[in-house]
Amino acid sequence: MSHCRDMIKKLADYLDGDLEPEFCTELEKHLKGCNNCKLMINSMKMTVQLCKDGTCEDLPQEFQDKFQQKLAERWKKKFDRQ
Repeated sequence: MSHCRDMIKKLADYLDGDLEPEFCTELEKHLKGCNNCKLMINSMKMTVQLCKDGTCEDLPQEFQDKFQQKLAERWKKKFDRQ
């Protein structure tokens, strides 16, 4: 399972083509035998494709304001530790 965690950490770089060839080979070998990681990468690929194919929609201002507020609160809670 820890091997899977190592692989999952690198999936975004793999999809972006930013990994060294040796690690790509190791990851592809792992994906052939690991359904969980295969599911994860397929899900990521589909998400990226949906984002590329999607259209931008304007959100209601009230929603944007609430969303920005929640993001700021969570960011502060997670990263603003002193």
